Amino acid sequence: MPWTRLHATKDYYYMGALLKNYPKIHATFNYSPSLLSQLEDYTADYKNMLKNEEFLSISDKKASELLPQDKLFIIEKFFPACSSSNNFIEKSPHFKQLYYRLKSSDTAAGYEEKLNLFDTQDYLDIITLFNLLWLDPVSVNSDDFLTALKNKDKKFTEEEKNKLIKEKIPQILSGISPLITELAGNGQIELSASPYYHPILPLLCDTDIADFHDGIKLPMPFRHPEDADYQIKNAIDYFARKFNYKIKGMWPSEGSVSERALKLFMDNSVQWIATDEEILSNSIGVNFADFNTRKLLYMPYVIKREGRYLYIFFRDKGLSDLIGFKYSNYEPKAAAEDLINNLKNISLSMQEHNTNGLSAVSIILDGENAWEYYKNNGYDFFNYLYEGLSNNAGIINTVTASEYINKAENILKINNDENNSPYEEGKTGIKIKPFFDIKWKPDISSEYDFSKIYNIPTIYPGSWINHNFRIWIGDREDNKSWDMLSKTRNYLTKKTAQEQGPDGGDLKAAWEQIYIAEGSDYNWWYGEDRTSGIDEEYDFLYRTHLINVYKFLKDVPPDEYFIPIIEEKRAIKPNLDIVSFINPAIDGIAGDYFEWLGSAVYFPSALSGKAMAHTDRFIRKIQYGFNESALFMRFDFIDKKVSELNDKILVIKFINSVNIELKLEFNSNNSLNILLNSQLQSGNTAVIKAAYKKILELSIPVFVLGAAPNEPLDFYAVLTYKENQIAEIERFPVNGYFEMFVPDKNFEVINWLV
Repeated sequence: MPWTRLHATKDYYYMGALLKNYPKIHATFNYSPSLLSQLEDYTADYKNMLKNEEFLSISDKKASELLPQDKLFIIEKFFPACSSSNNFIEKSPHFKQLYYRLKSSDTAAGYEEKLNLFDTQDYLDIITLFNLLWLDPVSVNSDDFLTALKNKDKKFTEEEKNKLIKEKIPQILSGISPLITELAGNGQIELSASPYYHPILPLLCDTDIADFHDGIKLPMPFRHPEDADYQIKNAIDYFARKFNYKIKGMWPSEGSVSERALKLFMDNSVQWIATDEEILSNSIGVNFADFNTRKLLYMPYVIKREGRYLYIFFRDKGLSDLIGFKYSNYEPKAAAEDLINNLKNISLSMQEHNTNGLSAVSIILDGENAWEYYKNNGYDFFNYLYEGLSNNAGIINTVTASEYINKAENILKINNDENNSPYEEGKTGIKIKPFFDIKWKPDISSEYDFSKIYNIPTIYPGSWINHNFRIWIGDREDNKSWDMLSKTRNYLTKKTAQEQGPDGGDLKAAWEQIYIAEGSDYNWWYGEDRTSGIDEEYDFLYRTHLINVYKFLKDVPPDEYFIPIIEEKRAIKPNLDIVSFINPAIDGIAGDYFEWLGSAVYFPSALSGKAMAHTDRFIRKIQYGFNESALFMRFDFIDKKVSELNDKILVIKFINSVNIELKLEFNSNNSLNILLNSQLQSGNTAVIKAAYKKILELSIPVFVLGAAPNEPLDFYAVLTYKENQIAEIERFPVNGYFEMFVPDKNFEVINWLV
């Protein structure tokens, strides 16, 4: 997927470059190491990414040499990637014109009609503008070539596109790491981390923690705090290794916290974390909708357990969400002024309590997705905001989390005349006044001292989204994904205990696949609560990581791993469905056209899942159908590949009540070996007829398949190697299975009437 690269060129360099112009403004930049490591892939070997990132590889082609599937990819992927906000489209009049040409076309238009909406110059313009629109305004405005490209807007040349793709984009990407290193080095920003692959730590520790919230059905228990610990340790190690930077604070993925997760942070000497105000509200029993009790949100807190502690900051949900979701609809200057006025009002409300200067407002939000909803990617809003904050530094002092801790501990430090008093060992190395447990539903007038820092005795488990974990668990699809993760991890644990040698596979690589699959983004898109528009791709990636665990250990993945977790995507419909009985001659020759008329026909889509280039495929299409007693199947091969089938095997797997596997081995003389694995007819292949010459044809009596009329008979087919059946060449369908039902004797009559 291209999102790391696109957001890097639109947001990651940009956020630092904007801030650098305002040295009085300090901020904390949080990164997931998995994101930064993907960014490294681009900066370390951009030429390789030109081949491996599909958006880039297609962009790199000459427009005159684009294949039909390339053009379809551009139409179906490039435009949607720019359609989340009108601000993308509005940045280029010509891109807008091309976009609406597609939008206004006949929705029932066929494949070729869609492709012919645009000529070669149009495709060149779409590619150039797509990549240009995903560049930030600072980079564009400071570069004469990019500014000229933006102003030109259409009729680009291949030379201009190539300079954009091969010179300017990698230039921006390679500037990100030095910039954040510079800003961190001079103290204008603090770097914090999320756990390495962005997992929901409380769920890794114990999925049953989600049962804390009523009315949720859970998967089989997943309890692996050791994985959560690895994700924290690996994140800290990454920053030390790549940036020579000691991480002091962490943003738990999605602000997710629980008691067990907090212990792991303290185990790893993390000094501070942050989460949402609703976690504090539910942890101390206070309603922050009340103006008076809301003052408790603007005070510091710690989590102290068994003599250890860490600071915890709670985001002001209202202010953070104004930036994330509301201010994009304001005029930039008005939005900036509104935020500054809100901060001034908070300062006034805290004036009588903030006598020693401990109060603080935490504004925490997504650092990338919001800006595409702002005009000019938020450029004007940020400049007005940073200028306004700089001019009001006497009232509003922006600090990083660690700068705040330094300030707070200096305020609370033990003076020489208090040496015999109880104290805490501060994170800055000085003795500070002790923490006190906050009471449940504290009376702000009599039970809360604004000159102290309070410990929260028990943290409410949840995330910054509705203070629960329901986004990632509880739906049928979510729970299915957790069960598959548990199953795969249990398998890997057993393999690890066997201490396989190098010939038995790569255990380290297999474990890394587990840690990747623990990332939160996959379950974010499962279930009915939200959709990305590309849910199938996330699902495919998730299952691929689990499949890789088996493949790395030279083992066969379970069949279910090739079937989408997304329920509506499991059963694949053919391009043409079965409409009548057929009685083809099984001779391996594409003879009479009418032999297969009435069968189902399936052509692989150019964009289906892990779709391969046309030249990499063996099978061109599949047909299948019935007569009253047999199932017929036909596989048409791409001509130039027929001679290369000799060391291959075709596996057809039927996946209903009786699992049946049929294997067809191709021999050099065009003969076939037929192998049947069935509880009903194991080894009895005499009743199965098959022939292979120009095409492969076969017939299987329905009784062999154990299916009665009107019962489902679903299947998929895999082309692989005789000597290495783990290494798949091609799978039909790419994801899921073909859904069909055994017809009864009245099938033709009913279909004719319909």
